[in-house]
Amino acid sequence: MKTIQASINTRLLKKADRLFTGTLAGRIIEILQNARRAGATRVEVSNRGGQVTVLDNGDGIDDFSTLLDLGGSGWADELDTSEDPAGVGLFCLAPRRVVVRSNRQTATLEPGAWTGSPVEVRDAPSSGVGTMIEFADDPWTHGAVQPHAVFCGMEVIVDGQPCGCERFTADTASHHPELGCRIEVRENRSLSAWHRLAHSERYGANVIVNFHGQVVAFAHHPISEHSLHYLIDLTGETTGIRLMLPARTRLVENDAYHQLLSAIELEAFRFLRRRGEHRLPYIKYTRSLELGVQLSEATPTFTVGLISAVEGPEPVEVTMPDGHPLDRCYRLSDELAKSEEFAETNVHLLASLGRFDVPFVPVTIHHNYDGYQWADLPTIDRIEVKSGKILHSDGLWSGELYCVDAITITAHASDGRVLSSPVCMAIRTTPPPEGPTWCAEHVLVTPDARSRLHPAEIWHHLGGWCDEGDRYETQEYEFEQDLSRFWADLIGPDEHLRQSILEVLSRVPGDWREVTVYRPGIVNIQLADGTNKALLPPSDQ
Repeated sequence: MKTIQASINTRLLKKADRLFTGTLAGRIIEILQNARRAGATRVEVSNRGGQVTVLDNGDGIDDFSTLLDLGGSGWADELDTSEDPAGVGLFCLAPRRVVVRSNRQTATLEPGAWTGSPVEVRDAPSSGVGTMIEFADDPWTHGAVQPHAVFCGMEVIVDGQPCGCERFTADTASHHPELGCRIEVRENRSLSAWHRLAHSERYGANVIVNFHGQVVAFAHHPISEHSLHYLIDLTGETTGIRLMLPARTRLVENDAYHQLLSAIELEAFRFLRRRGEHRLPYIKYTRSLELGVQLSEATPTFTVGLISAVEGPEPVEVTMPDGHPLDRCYRLSDELAKSEEFAETNVHLLASLGRFDVPFVPVTIHHNYDGYQWADLPTIDRIEVKSGKILHSDGLWSGELYCVDAITITAHASDGRVLSSPVCMAIRTTPPPEGPTWCAEHVLVTPDARSRLHPAEIWHHLGGWCDEGDRYETQEYEFEQDLSRFWADLIGPDEHLRQSILEVLSRVPGDWREVTVYRPGIVNIQLADGTNKALLPPSDQ
């Protein structure tokens, strides 16, 4: 019977500079982590002549053979279960020449040492406690070291300048011994600059995990409040949370990872309970109850009115009087919304343009909030639009505009209230027999809409701004010109011509009394002071 077994080929060692944290940041992290695991509380970094020297005050190295034991960390079992060190060690510096001095021993690792060449370990004079490592590298500047030192729990000094140091989580962070970590929930505005730097390196990341100074981030949103961030600080207790090797920039999605996500969800709900208010969808509210976290109902979340514009002309605004209670507002029933294409718009116009003794305020509440007591409002179940005689109509923008002598909108509510009022604009629910059938919008207005409504409020219902055409201001101007012509044609067929002539004459300088135009193109202007001014064609001048 033939057997095989795993082995490490020396060809892999030749690629160590690319496989094992082959970046400057990766080397800084690995060396600082090794110092901390050795019990160091202080690390000094110095740069001189292209050489980097790192000196720590840890326990030092007793067995130098562990330096070149790829995958064998040599750490105690307790540390092995709490941190899962990869055993990369000094291989992050391959294939450089590295000098190591510790516990009265020294060794020089030449480039060949990384692929199996023997290395002599010599006695050395005592240089104090800890370990010194010297190697050639790009400068380990204060700016390069600081992001990896701030949460490592050690005093780190670079060329005599101390790095900033702060605690990753506050004392109030929740302890989860089963995961070997503490979890703290913070709103975005409460993050420190170093927390922000950690999560900004990965777009959308809101979970920031501190592995004793090595910080990784990922995105996870257990609730809809995306301004919340979750700080995970490893405590040194036994944990199943692991980093993916060799890069160590993301978490392994094992059982502990999924337990961590569940713990984050629980802490999110606890945070909202402490804060005292939230805007969770009802399904998340019930989820919090399942986890044993009793929250108050969500803050009432609604918009006044039933239609809005993401971009383009705004509809006529519906206002809510100060102090008007939400429970006296109305929602549009689902049945009406499904059966009547323009019901939402006409209810909105009734509320914004109608006149009532008791305020009529329709509101929009997202169905995600159905289930909360405050969202259980009376509904508008039926809507009627009645219009009078058509005075004038014309195709305008992407619809058909009708001017009629009267419009009444009536809404029937589930609480028995009937809300009815004359209005100056509505949407026709069915095209008139004589009108075009191709138009998506058939807008009704009365003559007083000209003075009561801004042109853009009518434009909103006739297609509005098209983002594939001219810029907004240009399209708005063109619509206003078309609408002005519509109102003029309502008065009579020559009214638009008369207004156009008066608009031109408004540019005549001085106060004029009479203007006469002769067919050859001669214009005679009689001014208020009795003098005359003649404007002649170029050929007659």
